[in-house]
Amino acid sequence: MNVKSKIILIVFLLGTGISGWAQEVRLLVEQGVRTLDTASVLPLPYAQHEMGLHYSLMDCIEVALEENFSVRIARNQLEVAKNNVTLAPFLPSLSASARQLQTNNRSNVEYADDTKAQTESRTGEYRGGLNFSWRLFDGFAMFSSHARQKELLQSGELNFRSGVEGMVMDLSNQYYQIITIQNQVNLVQQLVNISRLRYEHALLRYELGNISGLECQQARIYFNADSSSLIVQRQNLKNAYIRLYRTMGVPYDSKIVIRDTIVPEKGLILDDLWASALERNTELLLLRQGQAVSEYDLRLAGAARYPTLDFSSSYTISAVNTPLANSVRYNETNGYNWGFNLSIPIFNGFTTNRQIRNARLGVERTALQYEQREQSLLGVLLQEYIIYTDNLQMIDFESQNAEVAHSNVEAAMERYRLGSLSGIEFRDIQLGYLNAVDRKLRSIYQAKLSEVALLLLAGVIF
Repeated sequence: MNVKSKIILIVFLLGTGISGWAQEVRLLVEQGVRTLDTASVLPLPYAQHEMGLHYSLMDCIEVALEENFSVRIARNQLEVAKNNVTLAPFLPSLSASARQLQTNNRSNVEYADDTKAQTESRTGEYRGGLNFSWRLFDGFAMFSSHARQKELLQSGELNFRSGVEGMVMDLSNQYYQIITIQNQVNLVQQLVNISRLRYEHALLRYELGNISGLECQQARIYFNADSSSLIVQRQNLKNAYIRLYRTMGVPYDSKIVIRDTIVPEKGLILDDLWASALERNTELLLLRQGQAVSEYDLRLAGAARYPTLDFSSSYTISAVNTPLANSVRYNETNGYNWGFNLSIPIFNGFTTNRQIRNARLGVERTALQYEQREQSLLGVLLQEYIIYTDNLQMIDFESQNAEVAHSNVEAAMERYRLGSLSGIEFRDIQLGYLNAVDRKLRSIYQAKLSEVALLLLAGVIF
């Protein structure tokens, strides 16, 4: 660059050049403020591009309900629980038996007078039968057993629901985390753009001899630091998408993009949440089912004190064939029998009494477990509600801070243009704006997670 060109460039820089640079920076910041609550598309290798499929949270949940491996395993276990509910305790049993036996015997006998005798026998035996048995009374154990199976089925359904709720919580966490990280990427991208403009501006002024090389190198350091932060944030975004795909149970090259905003619900009331939790919380419902099962266990143990009455009947047919016999060569018999069998327990070493005592202790244990979980649930609900309300307040505070920080950046740009603010001071104001917006994003994210957790605890997520 010749001397004449440098002079012309100096005049332009001191005139409209610095003003134009400040105006460009101002536009970058204002654009960032308008887009901080939405997700921008980034050139990522995991299908985050314009041609991707835009999924809402409910879309992700619907896919996960079908494809998530934990949900599919839990659904398989639920089917096993459904198959275990049968009328088998009330129904009789019928069995058939058959037997076929062939015997061939040959004997050689030598007597004392040197005479010999040889005999041979052959027998064919055929048997078949049907056996029928039916327990008519067992101290009502069959009714308790069938009712217990139904309670276990309901427990299986609640276990499945609990697994789904856990999956929904994880998926919501990852979904809203992606939105937050995307906003952080947008924010850091603004800093990179501003730092790049500052470095280009400082390099130009250094070449013109207006600033020292130290200030130019400092601008380069800031630009490199912001670029590294942008790489880290993009890496976090890639990892967040990988975790989301894993939870959804879809291939890692799926073309799914999250485009959404985070809007926390501000109308949750603690008393309403607690009342709903007492009625619909999945863990409490499971413990209630456990209490019901323990009651039926007690009835089953008490049924051993009653007598049992069984009806049985059988039909048999048999045939014996002895073709080499001297007398009876074929014999066939058939017939049936039936009867009742009554069994009265008298003494079994106090085993029944011990089983009944243990069953009663089981009933008491499940009642204590329910009370324990109810108390624990209230504590967890209170903690989440405190986090929820505090973060809602923090959102208001940090929103105000972000607005003030934005105004400070605009004022700092004007002072920097006029030369009354150093590059280091401008950097501090720039980082203050970054921290203020980052705290706002984190408050929104934490408030939304607490909201989802409260709804899960209250049992109203579905």
